[in-house]
Amino acid sequence: MTIGRTDDDTSRLNPITKALLLVMFSILVLLVVDPIHMSVIVVCVLVAKEHFHARGLVTRGIIGFAVAIFLAQILFNHSGDDLASWSVFSVTTGGVYDGVSIAGKFLSLIMMSWVFVATTSPSELSSALTTAGFPYRYAFLPALSMRFVPVFQFELATVREAQVTRGMKLDRSVKGIVRSARYTTMPMLMTAMSRVNSITASMTGRGFGMHKTRTQLRPIRMTAWDVAFLASSAVFVGVTFLVTRCPSLQAV
Repeated sequence: MTIGRTDDDTSRLNPITKALLLVMFSILVLLVVDPIHMSVIVVCVLVAKEHFHARGLVTRGIIGFAVAIFLAQILFNHSGDDLASWSVFSVTTGGVYDGVSIAGKFLSLIMMSWVFVATTSPSELSSALTTAGFPYRYAFLPALSMRFVPVFQFELATVREAQVTRGMKLDRSVKGIVRSARYTTMPMLMTAMSRVNSITASMTGRGFGMHKTRTQLRPIRMTAWDVAFLASSAVFVGVTFLVTRCPSLQAV
């Protein structure tokens, strides 16, 4: 995934505004229980994901896991009325509704996080947090984490290729996934520790954290556009929540 690439109106938003929007819509997703409304939210999130090209390394795995959640609910959740039955298996309304709701929440939260990462520059996020009053030593942490996302994606691909070269067979079965995780976790952990040690030595050598304040190259402050966007989004989230919870409003 490429981080912070966007040339549309989202580039005008303060990174803190984007983070608050992510929190608000995440809360909305968690509170929605109606499967129809959840389906609409999932479609909107997927459209936003494609619009911003927010594709992760494990997109297929995430979608596959969501499908597995949906199927598990259908197979093992027998609440509600029967829709169909085959031998010992039966499909009920409760299983379908809960499957759509739980899988939709999982997909929406993951995809919205990807959209946030794809539209937010790590350096701008750090600068916005520092300008807002956060200590720069703590404001640097999320930016550093976001910068390491593509690095670890590249390292993971390198480790997997190295294991394949050594004769490890990779397949999409459960056994193959477990085998892949077993032989890639430790190399990735060692790589992460090496990166952390290098960053620590570099920051110590540059005197990072020695002073209470730090001069910013380009301070990023909240604007009237950010406040208006946040206010309108909060109203939208509130109205959407009321509509999903009040049947009388849905009829209107």
